[in-house]
Amino acid sequence: MLILYKSGFNYKNWKPQMKEFFSVQDIAKLLKLSKSSVIYYIKSSQLRAFQVGKVYVVSKEDFGEFLKKHKAKKKRKKENQTTLEF
Repeated sequence: MLILYKSGFNYKNWKPQMKEFFSVQDIAKLLKLSKSSVIYYIKSSQLRAFQVGKVYVVSKEDFGEFLKKHKAKKKRKKENQTTLEF
């Protein structure tokens, strides 16, 4: 996981703002997917990412949204499955 500092200035109480990012390799390990699968999700606009040089990084918030969307899709698929009773 990458942690990048964002220089933001708050007049009331100044603190540097941190934003967490995941690399393609981090996401692949977490989801037990190949790196090419994660890149497919990025290029098909299913997973929002930023390209820094040749490397893609995904913010923690965008990764959370991706997980929520895919969890909802899996639930719908299970509900639509028909059961055979004998």
